[in-house]
Amino acid sequence: MISKNPMERRLRISGMFVLLGLLIEVLALRWIHPAAFLVFAFIGIPIGSLGIVIYLYSLVSLRSSDNRTVEPT
Repeated sequence: MISKNPMERRLRISGMFVLLGLLIEVLALRWIHPAAFLVFAFIGIPIGSLGIVIYLYSLVSLRSSDNRTVEPT
């Protein structure tokens, strides 16, 4: 389902990166080979971290029109 809401779109993208990073890390942990650490450290961790950074950026980059605050009466 394609969303027109940019916040929801960014959250979906960040979630996909985090899940992909976790999947690569799990596969690297199951793999018994010296190169498994390199896959874990240089591919899995950066992809998961990218998802976290996109998530945090999506929280910080809200426009002021998106913030609906209730003014005191």
